[in-house]
Amino acid sequence: MQFRPLGRTGLNLSWLCFGASSLGQEFRTVDLQEAMRSVRTALDLGMNTLQNTMLTDLVPYLKENGVRIMNAAPFSARLLTNSALPSWHKATPEVRALCRKAAELCGSRGVDLAQLAVQFSLANPDLTTCVVRSANPVNVQNWVKWADQPLDTPLVDEVLAILQPIHNWFYIEGRPENNDRPAK
Repeated sequence: MQFRPLGRTGLNLSWLCFGASSLGQEFRTVDLQEAMRSVRTALDLGMNTLQNTMLTDLVPYLKENGVRIMNAAPFSARLLTNSALPSWHKATPEVRALCRKAAELCGSRGVDLAQLAVQFSLANPDLTTCVVRSANPVNVQNWVKWADQPLDTPLVDEVLAILQPIHNWFYIEGRPENNDRPAK
């Protein structure tokens, strides 16, 4: 597991950090023993968005002011995975279709789209860490394995081309005045 500095704190964070929201019954019923296995797996493996790069323009300012950035959504709320989207997901039909097309392309090359999403996030040296979360210990093991594998840059380019029509797409959540304006 590789580490990056956390701002001016003198602390180092692992590339991947384990987020626990998926363990709190937020998305599905989670068995407590399975949840604990996921946490233990993350700890044992040293754990301390292709689709949206809206923060890129702020990176120089943030770095100049000692602010470190973490990606807390490398999978874009499951859009960049092979998982079926739940009915409540806010993605439009176009967004769903293009993400599915990207997943199918990756699958045809023997690569999981989630793998590419994690690796794309980790390849950005401006991101201090990438927070991933799952109640499934197999997912946690895969993320760590993928973190140590080389990024397939030509495949990334093909996936980015597929996702271009929805690049920097996001949905409004909460009060509209607290959201950014959609990209044109």
